[in-house]
Amino acid sequence: MTNNRSVLPWSPPGGQMAELQPVGRSWDVVRVALSLGIGKHTLDLLGPTTGAVIKNPVDRVLYWLIEPGAASGWDMSLLPCVEVWGATAYIEVPPASRTTGPGIHWHVPLRYDCYLTDPAALHSALRTATREALGPREGAAR
Repeated sequence: MTNNRSVLPWSPPGGQMAELQPVGRSWDVVRVALSLGIGKHTLDLLGPTTGAVIKNPVDRVLYWLIEPGAASGWDMSLLPCVEVWGATAYIEVPPASRTTGPGIHWHVPLRYDCYLTDPAALHSALRTATREALGPREGAAR
């Protein structure tokens, strides 16, 4: 991979080790538990429109990167297996070259031209995946 780190407003770690990076500066994360198949189904629904996705197999979660603050209007009561993390959080970010496990890695590889996921598309896919896995949530449109 060509070193295009200057193209991003942030830098994934160099070398071979993941490192803690602050959330809420260049991106927020949408943390989705792998239980119940919601994360995988969300990936399937987004298809090639998804941005980069980090997989933490130890915690059994996927992290989508979105613009900071982009999920502030989401009704999280409809997404029980989903959390949005912003400025007070840190996550482990793998080097751009780490696309397989073991350990934390890019489940959907980091692309310098498109690393953020469209928050509206992600929200829609998460709602569909959650509804199909858990059934309609109270307060959800039928």
